[in-house]
Amino acid sequence: MASPREVMFVGSVPLKPAAKVFEALAKGVGALAPRLPDGEQAGWLSLARESFACNPAFEPGGEVPLEPTAARMLTLYKLKPGFDVRELKLGPYGYGKNALASYEEFRKLKMAGIIPAATRFQFTIPGPGTSSFVLQLPAAQLLPLAREAIWNELKEVIDRVPADELAIQLDLGMEAEHEEYLRRPDAWDQPIHKHFHWTLDQMAESASWVANRIPPAVQLGFHICSIWHHDIRAGQDNKVLGDAANAVMSRLTRPMTYIHIPVIPDHVEADYAAFKRLNLPRGARLFIGLLNLGDGLEGAKKRMRMAQSVMQEFGIA
Repeated sequence: MASPREVMFVGSVPLKPAAKVFEALAKGVGALAPRLPDGEQAGWLSLARESFACNPAFEPGGEVPLEPTAARMLTLYKLKPGFDVRELKLGPYGYGKNALASYEEFRKLKMAGIIPAATRFQFTIPGPGTSSFVLQLPAAQLLPLAREAIWNELKEVIDRVPADELAIQLDLGMEAEHEEYLRRPDAWDQPIHKHFHWTLDQMAESASWVANRIPPAVQLGFHICSIWHHDIRAGQDNKVLGDAANAVMSRLTRPMTYIHIPVIPDHVEADYAAFKRLNLPRGARLFIGLLNLGDGLEGAKKRMRMAQSVMQEFGIA
């Protein structure tokens, strides 16, 4: 009988409060999930955007649709006249404060034996670019400010949660998605990507700057996202997501625990070959987004067989 694979939860879980998330995940998978998130109780990007709306240095700079259907509109922010970008500061957002409250629930459930003793609290947070792409500033100005703000949120948690109980996951959403857009700009109906820009090197430097400041005893993971969940018509090129992942991993000076990359139902076996190009650091694990509500368990089994055709070591996300 094959050994069970490790399970990873990317972040969002539709339950409140955090204790219900932890209880449900611990009951459902137990020790197969070495890290548990709080379900993003305070939202994923909403905290950052609320901060921008209240920042006296910014004013609205228009709205842009996030998806082709224009179901969700994003407010852009520009610097008000008279404000000097050299004096600009982003945050605090509140991600750290929320994580500390969730950790207290996590700690109580672990002490009660509901969460396995070796399980870590997973603090997921958007990367510098993902948290700030609605700000209308050049990348050379924006990313240093954004990475400092994310680090301040992380440090708040690092200072108060024991390192051997903590895992930090940087969600590189727009970081990776923008590279997809740059490779195939005519394939997407994604006007938001015309309102910000950074290069692969710039985004990787920014993400790794944050990651390399996290103490080595804290586990480190990355979630690499794709445009597909905004615009399914152009598919997903795993080679591009692999390039984004490799650009970040090549700049790490500390251990990495895992990386997550999604796949889509339309992928065929050849699409999984791109994962062979990942330059995973020693000891790091790849988690693949094999579960999809669109085709359920049978689809997940099909994708697992395709993944196994090119690699043996991977976890399920």
